[in-house]
Amino acid sequence: MATTEHFYTGNGSTTTFAFTFPYLSNDAVKIELDNVLKTENSSGQTNNDYTISNTNIVFNSAPGSGVIIHILYLINI
Repeated sequence: MATTEHFYTGNGSTTTFAFTFPYLSNDAVKIELDNVLKTENSSGQTNNDYTISNTNIVFNSAPGSGVIIHILYLINI
C-alpha cells in the first residue's frame, strides 16, 4: 500500500515539505499544523496558508519550532 500521509516537525525556518504520494487534485491533499486544518492558496491568492507545487507543500510562513506538520491524502468515497 502506498504512503498517503507524511509527518514533519517545524523548525521555524523551513517552508517547503515534500510528499511522495500521487494525487488527482489539490483538493484531495490536506495539511494540518498541530491538528488544525490549513487552507491552500488558490487562483493566485497568497493570503491563505500554503501552496502545492508538484509534490511539495510550500508554506507562506515557516511553521514554528516543534509544530507537527501532517500532510495527508483524503479520498472522498
